[in-house]
Amino acid sequence: MARYSYLIFLTSLFLASCAQIGVITGGGKDTAAPKPIADKVNPPNASVNFTGNEIVIPFDEYFTLSSPGTTIQIVPPHATIKATVDKKTLTLSWDDTLQENTTYAIYLNNTVKDLSEKNDSIMQYVFSTGSTLDSTSYSVSVVDAYTNSPVAECIVALYNPKTKELVNFAQTNRSGKVNLSYLRPGTYEIIAFKDENNDLLAQDSEELGFLVDSLITIDSTASLLSPIRMFSPIPEAEILSLKFQAPASFLIETNVKIESPSVSINGVKIDSSNYFTDEDTQLQVFVDPTDLGSGEIALTTESFSDTSVFRILDSQKKGLIRISPTQKSKSFAPSEPFSFKLNDLIQEVDTSLIRITRVEDSSLVSYEFSFSKNILTFEVKRGSSQELRVEFDASAITTVTGKSFAFKGVMKLNSSKKYGILSLDVSSYSSTIIIQVFKGSDVIREKKVEPSSERVLIPELVPGDYSFKVIRDENQNGIWDTGDLNTRRLPEQIDQYSKATTVRANWEVEVELVPIELKP
Repeated sequence: MARYSYLIFLTSLFLASCAQIGVITGGGKDTAAPKPIADKVNPPNASVNFTGNEIVIPFDEYFTLSSPGTTIQIVPPHATIKATVDKKTLTLSWDDTLQENTTYAIYLNNTVKDLSEKNDSIMQYVFSTGSTLDSTSYSVSVVDAYTNSPVAECIVALYNPKTKELVNFAQTNRSGKVNLSYLRPGTYEIIAFKDENNDLLAQDSEELGFLVDSLITIDSTASLLSPIRMFSPIPEAEILSLKFQAPASFLIETNVKIESPSVSINGVKIDSSNYFTDEDTQLQVFVDPTDLGSGEIALTTESFSDTSVFRILDSQKKGLIRISPTQKSKSFAPSEPFSFKLNDLIQEVDTSLIRITRVEDSSLVSYEFSFSKNILTFEVKRGSSQELRVEFDASAITTVTGKSFAFKGVMKLNSSKKYGILSLDVSSYSSTIIIQVFKGSDVIREKKVEPSSERVLIPELVPGDYSFKVIRDENQNGIWDTGDLNTRRLPEQIDQYSKATTVRANWEVEVELVPIELKP
């Protein structure tokens, strides 16, 4: 077998110049959004020695306000802002007394919308009650914790670590970068989040990200060296969907991995031989639909219990017993069982109604068979690649609810020479990891690797380009774990190896996975 090797390094995220929330001079995420007329704003943006309690902002078109009571924020929050509209002019005012020698920023957080398309923008107006504006700035980058891709349009906020008072915030641009400006040097709590309800507070239900100790100290204009990794909250485990599939099964889909399931229908426990997981989050449950019209399915697993109601019409129970290859491509690798699946549980197989012949000369192929639940597997002599024509006559297979429909198709049984092998050097990792192998955007292999391993073989890969992710499985549970705000647990680190590795037939490719250590 031919071999070649090369080295892949984890590409680190480069923090370039960052963008801040658009100032009151106009602009926003949509060019069609209403824009302030900068030279007519009174007092002008970035004013000092501010003593008034009103700001007048003319816009270039008519507009409407969206929830001004919650979407208009002054930071620090020392006043309650009132908003009034007169034609194309917005007036912001307050009755409270502001603190002396303090830089304030008023944010219009998707407050101003045009009358037709409802386009909006985030704007910032800054002033100081003293003789100078706080001028320190801090740049931050936000990435998705699982994909390492930039996160746009999320809020990055700074809070007083003692009072939890909001000090400053900004919104990331398309590159996931943001610049927090007009800051006073000090120590702050920092958090990034998708502000779904525009309250400028991170909720357990929102996507968010934070640092391991949550605090940053700003004493000069600078950048956060490592990105904030944003993650989705842990969902409440539940049944997402329940579908009846003719003629005799339910497909239950959940939002978490199904482990050690137990199923009851209308209070009657279903024998475990009648169900199995199609995928980690899908459970196929075979039933006798004869007297089944409506009711409730209860699913209990190691981690949760949930129920879902159903109703089956008599017309839905009528369906053909179909046969299909377990490999949709109709192509089987040497280690893959040469098997077929049915949409009902198998009871009996009539081999007199099944023929397997070689395509090249139509000669009969001898075989043995076995079946389990709804899977029929053939044992044939395998060596070099071959094409086989498989024919099932009608009624070849008897199931719980009827006889199978006829099927005919050409299957490929491939030899190992049709595939390539990846030999992954993981000696740079000293703890348990999970390797994911991608072809395009699809995970085609996943393997848990113990710290004692130095090399991992991924065999039987279809020729093509592959990339990798390495999940640092800190709790050794075999899955990627997201973060948790309440316990301050960060999501498990993922190393992204996005440079394509080309696999050729009958070649073994050696790849060394070397991570670049990132600060937490």
